[in-house]
Amino acid sequence: MPAASGPATGAASAEAAQAASLASTIADQQRQLDTLAEQYDQANVALADLHAQATATAVRLAAATQQASLAHDELHFAALNAYMDGTSATWTVDLLSSSLDASLAGQVYQDTAIGNVSHALAGLRTSQQHLTATRDDLERQEEAAQAKADAVIQARQQAQQVMLASQATLAQVQGNLAVLVAQQAAQQAAQAAQAAQDAAAAAAAKTTAGQQTLQQTLQQAVQQAAGAAQVAATVDAGSPSAANAASAANQAAGAAGETTGTVGTGIPVSPSGAGAVALNAAESYQGVPYLWGGASRAGLDCSGLTMLAWSAAGVNLDHSAALQYAESTHVPLAQVRPGDLLFYDLDGSGIDHVVMDVGSGPYGVGTVIQAAHTGTVVEFDPLSYAGLVGAGRP
Repeated sequence: MPAASGPATGAASAEAAQAASLASTIADQQRQLDTLAEQYDQANVALADLHAQATATAVRLAAATQQASLAHDELHFAALNAYMDGTSATWTVDLLSSSLDASLAGQVYQDTAIGNVSHALAGLRTSQQHLTATRDDLERQEEAAQAKADAVIQARQQAQQVMLASQATLAQVQGNLAVLVAQQAAQQAAQAAQAAQDAAAAAAAKTTAGQQTLQQTLQQAVQQAAGAAQVAATVDAGSPSAANAASAANQAAGAAGETTGTVGTGIPVSPSGAGAVALNAAESYQGVPYLWGGASRAGLDCSGLTMLAWSAAGVNLDHSAALQYAESTHVPLAQVRPGDLLFYDLDGSGIDHVVMDVGSGPYGVGTVIQAAHTGTVVEFDPLSYAGLVGAGRP
């Protein structure tokens, strides 16, 4: 009956609209958090490096101070010897009269061989110059460290604001609404994948200028599909909607030519060597909640997980996806082994996410383990090609 179906249809439409809005909001917030989390991690690494440099410089400063003191003593004795030998200049007499009495002067003269005053004076000047340079170096490092500390604080404050907003948004998504949000995200991912395919086809027939415009459209579609897949995985992990969204995101990535082939051999591979140790360590963190900037069993972010996992295998990595990419040996995607890392640029601003290849798992050969983003835990997820930059072996 029309009269009966009208309100129900209206309610469903309103709920669907709310789900679509929430899906879009979550995707935007997650993109911001991905970028801010990587900025925060890099700032922390830079700050730690500066602190280490400052500590080393402080040690050098202490050594330079001691060197200057020894040079001063050498000059002092040389001046005394010259004075006793009758060859002192006015500055020698001044030095002795200001710091040594006659009895001490005699003792020093007896205990000290005849010195070279000119050589001692040059040594003192060199020591003083070195001391001044070392102090200046330490002051510059302390100023830089303070600036980095301020940047870390600012990045953390910004991310906390976004994170709180994201958590509040996720808190709204419960029960039937979560299913609807995941479905909406899957639809958005499918639409973005179709847009990517259309843009890729159109770009092939356009001029260079037209291709550039379409490439921008293509990349935006890939990012939208990837974001939608993240949303679906966050609010309804393991559901058909989440799987469909992930598949659509990979289709969009394929249309953009972001991949050069299947990650790994395409057949199940057993972990071995250091990769097996790292993978086993990563799997031990399953269920640990995502925590922005986290690197412990209380909470982890993406690079915190891979850092701790590879630390168990005896490899030290910085707490940053971008820095881990630089620290790893790059390998072709077809040669990826279990334990290797896959790096992503999710928003087009640079590497901001890292996951670990599993080799074979709940999603077959396309299984990874990761700390994805706010609202998730460390878990196995299907491999995503959207935003994939490359692979690395620590």
